[in-house]
Amino acid sequence: MQTNTKIKFCAGLCAAACLLPATAWAGRYQADTDTGVDVLDYIENQRRAERENRLTPEQQKLALDCAAMQKQLRKPIDPVKKQLPVAIEGDDLLYDQKTGDCYAKGNVVITEIDARRFTTDEAKGNLKQQEVKVDGKAHMLQMKPGAQRITLDGWQTLYNYGTQTGQMAEAKGKVDHQYITGKRIEFYPDEVIIYDGTATKCSAKKPDYHVAAKKIEIWKDHMILHQARYYLGSVVLYQKDRVYKDTTKEDSTAYPRVGYDNDDGWWIAQMLDTDLAPRVKAYADIKYTGKWNFRNVYGLDWQNAHSDYRLEYGHFEDSDNHWVKKEPTFTYDYTNHFHGAPFSYEFKHEIGRWYKDNTTSTHNFSYIGLNRDPIRFNKGFTLLLSTGYSVTRESYDHSAVRGFNYDATLLKEFDKRWTIYTGYHYSKTNSQNSLFNFNVDDYSRKLEAGLSYRFSDKDRIVIGENYDLDNKNIKDVDYYWFHDIHCAQLILRYRAKRHTWHIGFQFLPW
Repeated sequence: MQTNTKIKFCAGLCAAACLLPATAWAGRYQADTDTGVDVLDYIENQRRAERENRLTPEQQKLALDCAAMQKQLRKPIDPVKKQLPVAIEGDDLLYDQKTGDCYAKGNVVITEIDARRFTTDEAKGNLKQQEVKVDGKAHMLQMKPGAQRITLDGWQTLYNYGTQTGQMAEAKGKVDHQYITGKRIEFYPDEVIIYDGTATKCSAKKPDYHVAAKKIEIWKDHMILHQARYYLGSVVLYQKDRVYKDTTKEDSTAYPRVGYDNDDGWWIAQMLDTDLAPRVKAYADIKYTGKWNFRNVYGLDWQNAHSDYRLEYGHFEDSDNHWVKKEPTFTYDYTNHFHGAPFSYEFKHEIGRWYKDNTTSTHNFSYIGLNRDPIRFNKGFTLLLSTGYSVTRESYDHSAVRGFNYDATLLKEFDKRWTIYTGYHYSKTNSQNSLFNFNVDDYSRKLEAGLSYRFSDKDRIVIGENYDLDNKNIKDVDYYWFHDIHCAQLILRYRAKRHTWHIGFQFLPW
């Protein structure tokens, strides 16, 4: 059974191993496993991030053209006047040196040295005022470092290079990682505002999902949507007056997840949340199963600096299909990194009423852990180390289980297709000494090994094995298949030793 300690440990690996600074995650994936394959989660998350942040050919060309313009500068740009050089191309060009007025017609390309470009059939402007105006259709491209990446087609465009402000009507395209439409768009140095528009991360002409809003504000690290309506196809799922989204922590919870497993049968789940105050939200994870009807989770969450406070109530299920009802529970989680040292640490405390099979107990759990940053060796080897100490107390039988856990995993990346791992894990806590058989293994010592192989751009398989060192037998062998479908992904898991299936389907930002 996967412990909380290792989940945190592997989440740290994802961030450290991805090698994609300042990128948005395309719906972070986390495996549900007993065989350690979650240590390979970073492969899936890295692939999603690479795909989402990949430059188009015209973006690559603009970056090269602007780099060439920088080399040809005769003198540095005046930081006070900020008069940015502009290159104008066209079949017919007119320019008045006295007034600065310019006119271009036919295959017009206007390139500003700060990685911004307009293409159109006809344009007017003033180079002294650093202004460009297009009454007809225009194509806008922006690649300025630190600002939003913009690729838009629209009408009646007015833009000032000096103030970095402007507007465009009836626009369609992409702002950062959002495919957008808008009746009117306003541009500012650090913000884009869309009126009567839509946004989605699905690149299809008819998106599988999108959100429509009266006003959408997009910054580099967050979005605010006003009077938002969430669509699945053409069906409105729900509405919100105001939505704040941290785009550096993007996920796929706004839309339903569906799946099947042997324990629950067919199921469908939907995460709903609302902001109560800055960094405070209420949420409900609604899940309906074919065998058990509703198994929902409700909660309040407050995140402040490195701390996370949660109050939760509902049914919780682990990767072995074991469940408990928490009625309710309070959790405090603090994580941080030692300044100047390759270590991070975590403190976690949970106290609440747990219920299962007519057993009710006040569950009191405390944990302190230390994680070593990934140690990288030559030839693609990476070593992951973690340790911690936990105490679990139960009021039902006045029991107390305390002890250490140790985790060591070695990864080997052969290339972009092949990765293998092996790991040793020890935990004092197990199902034999715990009142609740939830989120714990049946034994204390285990070896894990597995591999990941990508055999096409849309398909990847993962195999993981779990060996029980206490009883000296193979406990689990799990097979995974990841398959991309349009703007979604199918994840299939077969547990060979248990003869059970798990099928998951979730929408993703392709």
